Amino acid sequence: MRVIRRLRALGRRDDGFTLVEMIVNVAIIGVIASALAGVVISYLKTTAATESRLVESHDVQFAAAYWQRDVASIGVRTYDSGTKTFPLQQSVNVTPACSMPAGTTTVVTLAWSEYTDLDSTAAPTTITVSYVAEPDAGGYNLLRVRCTGSTKDSQFEVTHSLNALPTATCNVACTSAPDVPTVVELHLSVRDPDRNGGTALTATLAGERRQT
Repeated sequence: MRVIRRLRALGRRDDGFTLVEMIVNVAIIGVIASALAGVVISYLKTTAATESRLVESHDVQFAAAYWQRDVASIGVRTYDSGTKTFPLQQSVNVTPACSMPAGTTTVVTLAWSEYTDLDSTAAPTTITVSYVAEPDAGGYNLLRVRCTGSTKDSQFEVTHSLNALPTATCNVACTSAPDVPTVVELHLSVRDPDRNGGTALTATLAGERRQT
């Protein structure tokens, strides 16, 4: 009977948290939640910035692959019957014979001679590759336009989301001949469209002419 009375007395006890204990618990939980929220927000920001940089660098790498190959090919030549030589002519910033897309700005045009005839003294075909900037949503897209003579062979986008107009520079005057530039650089400033990466990614694409 004593055991039963004790159990009934325990059942009627009104144990619980006091107001002070509850306030302390709420305060501790708030501190922990704030710390965890800061960690989560920082993680999300870092992840977004990293993804943004990956998008920007992918565009730069894609453009670099074409740029290096095109610069390596430059070299417009004509046949000099007097000296029996093939002197170099202007090969950078030439005027392409085919039309460029409407509303674009030509950044640089590279050119080289393509010989398809077994007779080396025959006039070669001139190939031009133009890099043109197309306005797009407050920035630019960079297009690559390849022409064989007056015929447009291809046109496609190599880089998008440029936040500044690209520029091209040469190790000598880009328009000089016979001192055709041996190194031509393309300067890009790429910004993720979602603006998650903070500052824009700037890059300089360098290409070197193979012909001597």
